[in-house]
Amino acid sequence: MQSQVRLPSNGNPALSFPQNEIGGPVHWKTYLEGCSPCSFPSLRTVCPSQSWPASVSITIGDSIFRRLEHFSDKTGISVATVFRASWGLVLRIYTGQDSVCFGDMTTAPGGIDAIGCVGVCRVELSDTAVISKVLQRIQAASANKLAIPHVPLSDAVLSKCMPSASLFNTCMLISGGGERPEKTSSTFEKVELGYDDQYDIIVRGSVEDSGASAALSYRTSFLSEEQATSIANTFERAVSDLIGIENRIGQICFLSDLDKSQIYTWNKDPPLRAHSCVDTLIHERCLSQPTASAVNAWDGELSYEELNHLSSKLSRHLVTLGVGAEVFVPLCFEKSRWTTVAMLAVIKAGGAFVLLDPSHPAERLLSICQKVSARLIVASAQHAKLAEDLVTSIVEVGDDKADWLTDKGIKAQTQTRTRRSAAPGDALYAVFTSGSTGTPKGVIIEHGSFHAAVFPYTEAVGLNQESRVFQFSSYAFDVTIFDTLMTLISGGCVCVPSNTERWSDVANAIQRFRVTHSSLTPTVARILDPKDVLTLRTLVLGGEKLVTSDITKWVDQVRLVHLYGASECPIMSIQSMTGVASDFQTTDHATGSNCWIVDPNNHDRLVPIGTIGELVIEGTIVGRGYLDDPEKSSATFIRPPGWLCQVRGSGYHSAVYKSGDLVQYTADGSLRYIGRKDTQVKLRGQRVELGEVEHHVKLTFPNATDVVVELVVTIHASSSRAPILVAFVLISHEADPDPESIRTGRGEGLSQILSEPTDRFCSQIPIVQSQLQQSLPSYMVPGIFLPLMTLPLTSTDKINRKLLRELAGALSREELESYQPSTGPVRAPQTTTEKLLQQYFARVLNIPVEQVGADDHFFQRGGDSLTAMKLVAMARKDKHKLTVQDIFDSPRLSALACVVRSGKVDGNKEPPLEPFSLVNKHRDIIRAAAQQCQLPVRVIEDVYPCTPLQRGLISETLRDSKAFIAHLAVSLPPDIDLQRLQEAWTTVANANPILRTRMVLSASHGLLQVVVREDIRWIVSKNAEAQDFFVGVGKPLVQLVLCCHREGNEVPVQLLLMVHHAVYDGYTLPLIFEQVKAAYNGGTLAPRPAVPFIRYVQSIPDGTGYWNSLMANLQTPIFPALPSKSYQPLPNAIMRHTIITPGSHRQYTPSTYVRLAWAITQAYHQGTCDIFFGTVVSGRNAPVTDIELMTIPTVATIPCRVTLDFQSLVQSALRKIQDDAISGIPFEQLGLPHIRRLGEHAMLACSFQTLLSIQPALPPSTDAWFEQPGSTIDYRANATYAINLFFGLEGDKLKATALYDFNVVKKDKMQSMLVDFGNILQTMHKSPNSLIRDILAVPQQMRGPINSASL
Repeated sequence: MQSQVRLPSNGNPALSFPQNEIGGPVHWKTYLEGCSPCSFPSLRTVCPSQSWPASVSITIGDSIFRRLEHFSDKTGISVATVFRASWGLVLRIYTGQDSVCFGDMTTAPGGIDAIGCVGVCRVELSDTAVISKVLQRIQAASANKLAIPHVPLSDAVLSKCMPSASLFNTCMLISGGGERPEKTSSTFEKVELGYDDQYDIIVRGSVEDSGASAALSYRTSFLSEEQATSIANTFERAVSDLIGIENRIGQICFLSDLDKSQIYTWNKDPPLRAHSCVDTLIHERCLSQPTASAVNAWDGELSYEELNHLSSKLSRHLVTLGVGAEVFVPLCFEKSRWTTVAMLAVIKAGGAFVLLDPSHPAERLLSICQKVSARLIVASAQHAKLAEDLVTSIVEVGDDKADWLTDKGIKAQTQTRTRRSAAPGDALYAVFTSGSTGTPKGVIIEHGSFHAAVFPYTEAVGLNQESRVFQFSSYAFDVTIFDTLMTLISGGCVCVPSNTERWSDVANAIQRFRVTHSSLTPTVARILDPKDVLTLRTLVLGGEKLVTSDITKWVDQVRLVHLYGASECPIMSIQSMTGVASDFQTTDHATGSNCWIVDPNNHDRLVPIGTIGELVIEGTIVGRGYLDDPEKSSATFIRPPGWLCQVRGSGYHSAVYKSGDLVQYTADGSLRYIGRKDTQVKLRGQRVELGEVEHHVKLTFPNATDVVVELVVTIHASSSRAPILVAFVLISHEADPDPESIRTGRGEGLSQILSEPTDRFCSQIPIVQSQLQQSLPSYMVPGIFLPLMTLPLTSTDKINRKLLRELAGALSREELESYQPSTGPVRAPQTTTEKLLQQYFARVLNIPVEQVGADDHFFQRGGDSLTAMKLVAMARKDKHKLTVQDIFDSPRLSALACVVRSGKVDGNKEPPLEPFSLVNKHRDIIRAAAQQCQLPVRVIEDVYPCTPLQRGLISETLRDSKAFIAHLAVSLPPDIDLQRLQEAWTTVANANPILRTRMVLSASHGLLQVVVREDIRWIVSKNAEAQDFFVGVGKPLVQLVLCCHREGNEVPVQLLLMVHHAVYDGYTLPLIFEQVKAAYNGGTLAPRPAVPFIRYVQSIPDGTGYWNSLMANLQTPIFPALPSKSYQPLPNAIMRHTIITPGSHRQYTPSTYVRLAWAITQAYHQGTCDIFFGTVVSGRNAPVTDIELMTIPTVATIPCRVTLDFQSLVQSALRKIQDDAISGIPFEQLGLPHIRRLGEHAMLACSFQTLLSIQPALPPSTDAWFEQPGSTIDYRANATYAINLFFGLEGDKLKATALYDFNVVKKDKMQSMLVDFGNILQTMHKSPNSLIRDILAVPQQMRGPINSASL
């Protein structure tokens, strides 16, 4: 293990200096602010029993020295600076950090007898960093250090800027004239240092008139001689390239000639091509051993002869149904012998099979079948009904389902094969894995690819005719395919347990089937005891990272094999574990392929031996690509890079797969697995590899049998809503929960995953955290530790990390705090009104009453404008006077109590309006409305004006019949009472006139809305997708569909609500569905008329003064600029981005934060401080009685102007935006056409081409079948601007969806704006007292300047 040492302290005699100057400590504190630990990793796979110091020379030849001298004379950059930068680059590629640091020892100016002074050299590096700028910064920093008194970098100094002083483990000593271009003579050999053993690596350099020399000193327990030599060669290459390249860091090639030669030697032989098909190999076995057992399953056995006969018969039937080359056939079976028959039959027919796991959600299975364009499905009788819902044509296979078997019984003689000719390049199967977008992604494996893996796999695992292989894995896991086809090719027997045996009786099943070989994930293998599976001779572990106990438990009991592969490339490497001393994170050389390691950011560049890079695989074993996803395929299955063509020759066309795995070469060419690129998370601006944290926690936590660390958003955290590292620690328990429940996360098993907190467990946490800080940076130490009774598994038998994250995130505040130090008591409310508000706060914020104090800030405790509205509604029900603006002005409970105490609501509501009282000449209008609606006059209940929003939406739909129409689906349980459901909707429609509203045209009033007395429209259908909903003048705006998906089954399984946006918004839907639930359960509903809001809108003043004042002297160009004045934007591209938004100490609404963050983002990209854009407001802050209960859409679109003062605080800017929003509430509902007519500056403001829409998070329903419905709203139908930004709040996540016109905004520009927006928003939350000018610089700090020419 590497040594992370503390910096030499003032207690070391060799480092004792007078400290009568304060410049040194101040300098170091400033210089080290924000510095991250940087430790060179040990490259030893097995540490030797003894350790001693050693060194290797670094060749600085005459030619390089002359170039160094010339470079120094030309640029003024010293040789020492070049050496420091070179070592920084070496650290960067070995640690994977862009920000590195190391000890910097320079001989004092007094001469060779002076004592050396230890400092720190920080180097900020990235691919885009300009080399000359990097060198200048390093030299300037060195000059500053030489100018200050010789003050040691002690722990006392470090403690002021870093909690942990474990900062670096490498050091550089520069002596002689290296610091200045002028020549001096001195040699480092004469400098005596007494602390060399405190560093794992020391690089020594000396510069004299005659030349330069360098050496790398190290400990043999840390590096081998070969590894040290490789590092030295890399350093030499960095020195040479730094002074030879005049552009950017990313152009430097660190691969030395020695490393390149060695890597080429390891991979010198091109992978052999396979020329056979899988069914040919299996058929040969069927002919050579017809009576041998091929399948031994819980539901019966099959000999090779029987398997050949049945599969041939079925294949001929499949051929008649159109199965052939490149035809994918899904197979839907429980664990059964018939699965093997079906697999082989599809292969013989020339097709490709897709194994389905029936336990997976039907929606996922349907998505897979649609992805492969399945025309038929082969299924067992047990899953025939499920299969019918997936594919229209089904072939049932089973003991009683053999219509395709024309011959009676099984013939004794071998049947002649009948199949369509297949080629090695034909698809053999497709396996589906989780996709980043949530949809499964399918990987196609060809016959040739699978054949290329046969010999390496069977040889490493020891498969032969005596092998009995346990088919444990789920059908969703490609290991099942290996367990089946590899076994049949080898002449062995496939042993198939029942699902019950798989999870409840694994050990007995292995013994009963006399299993000799089994492939398991380490997590599953840990539940077995070798003494209970005595027949087992070979255990193959894969799919997860191994730990030491996995080796020690099995290595002396069975032939232990570590399989390293992926769905895209079945076998990357196989290693036989020969003893406990084996490095279980290291695998042997590639089998059937070649393994190369490239720069994770650039696959055209190989990396030096020992550095961390991305593994790429070369060979026939590589799969074809992703099904119907050419973009993802081309990014992952790449053409041979230039370096590979140099080795193989021009025109080389072998498949190359980018694995996404981070690995490194060891000295002998084997691979050490580091982790996934996508498991590197960012926390507090630092990259964290979760595997490293898990390793240290397991070493530190007493008696921990397993540890999983995840980055979790804990919305109930008492001090922060930011992501935090959570360590899940597996502890011993008396009784195992039900394995199936644990695997699926259903039923009572979920509650058994997490153990109850104990005093012993909680008392260990601070001790463990303290110990971890000795080996890990503070930001990598988990903040929460949760004890586990067992590890939940996925369907592919891997640790269910997603479930663990959800489990931690869903913990209540009390549950979470039971594992944390208790917090101090809150100041209790004293007055009657304070106690009343305490109840309101607790109810709307969903927190316990006793945790609400008199000093609590409403927005800091999680409130927003939506919850403020609810609080106001509660107060009004109790006859108290309170407004939303009061809450914004006085957000603290005690201060708000003074406002509420000032008066009571008089209780006098405005009198209800008579029908038709908001329109003139209503008799003529009623007749015209009835005629346009094609209804009798008697059913017209009321007519009143539309809101500006409704006018705009309907006008757009009249131009485009599909615009602003939503299809909202709700799944219904089988026991739903249809009559009660329909009656409930009728009751809701009667109480909510908006559901019975139509739109008509009037010559005198324009667009009007008409409420009609009618029942809501119902349609019963078997195909929801086939339903069209046309909206026009006089037509209904709401339609309900009951959808049946099963033929002959009249029980609807889905309710589809088709509704126009003119009659609903995001706030009204939950209100409507809550009413349906109440009506279904027998409750009575109060009327919810829309007329009071319409009357309010009609009474709004024209707002001339407000809008002209707000937009005075606005001259900023429209952003983004359109190609021409007549250009009509057409959003045709979509992009999504999720931002974690810390919610602690929040004094302003999410909308306020979003507006300011976007204003700063736009200012950065537009180059102006006067910003305007459009924004959608909820409209629920209007002073209308019971507006929080109304189901009429109240949202409105308004222009927003933000003038940024670079010298003002973020807090001040937030307050200004929020004040503007509050003062604009009376004028929100005027509509853009009206505001546009108020003046030239207002007209410009309404010409915005960027629209922001922020939706607050809504509380989930408590009734499962009335949850917020899944929406299939097409954002494109609701987006009419060049940039349309939709923001949704989910806990402390802000999910941004951008709909934009790529003819106006390029993809990279949109992406950079979203990233900048996220960074700015997070920085605003973390640093509210920063200046706007500092926040404005965030994008440049994050990723460098952006080319604005892309707009």
